[in-house]
Amino acid sequence: MSRARPEQAGEAQAEAARYPTATVTLQGREITYALRESVRARQPRLWIAPAEGLVVTVPAGWTASQTERFLRQHQRWVLRWDARHARRWQTLPKRWPYGERLFYRGLVHGVQIRPGRVGAVEVAGGCRMIVSTRTPGIDGARRVLRRWLRAQATQTLAERVEAYGAMMGLRPRRLYVRSLRRAWGRCWANGSLSFSAALVMAPPEVLDYVVVHELAHLREPNHSPQFWNVVAAYAPDYPAHRAWLRTHGPLLAV
Repeated sequence: MSRARPEQAGEAQAEAARYPTATVTLQGREITYALRESVRARQPRLWIAPAEGLVVTVPAGWTASQTERFLRQHQRWVLRWDARHARRWQTLPKRWPYGERLFYRGLVHGVQIRPGRVGAVEVAGGCRMIVSTRTPGIDGARRVLRRWLRAQATQTLAERVEAYGAMMGLRPRRLYVRSLRRAWGRCWANGSLSFSAALVMAPPEVLDYVVVHELAHLREPNHSPQFWNVVAAYAPDYPAHRAWLRTHGPLLAV
């Protein structure tokens, strides 16, 4: 959640892709990772994506041996992340479709898929989500859910940005709701704000915290003490909301 350069927008807009996977053995432990080749990358880097887990981005033309050598150079970080991920995964409800459950507005919903003439989503009683799809199976339901969640997120975020913007005396130039891969929100240098559509899956108070966070960047472009004072004035429980995102963030994906 930081101010980004406009030339990064193309990557931020893209929906998280399904990258090819590979494995490497580090200190006797087999690690599976997603491999992303980028023509824009000058150096390899590691990052964590909600859907893919560990992702290794490498410059175009890198060989498998170069990638493996890079992972061995950073094996301490990789192994620490893998162990932490395994512990957390044991204690949390599994992300849909692996556990047939899906977060929506902070509540875990059971997902039922049924055939239908048009793609639609119904939120029923008892935390049930019924997905109608013309294309049978998980992939068809995923496409319907992504469209529906993005529409819900767009409406909700527009309302919350307007409400908090009025309270804070701040107005973004434009508002975007996208499938951001590495941030929950971004404040652009031109005064526009971007938010991840996955935020509608989080509790409303967590979504509100991210809205306040990005609006505050319109006044304070960095994470100075003054910035956090602004955030605390409108989201006093923000440390708890940040902790919720750190713990549950990997589950906020379809």
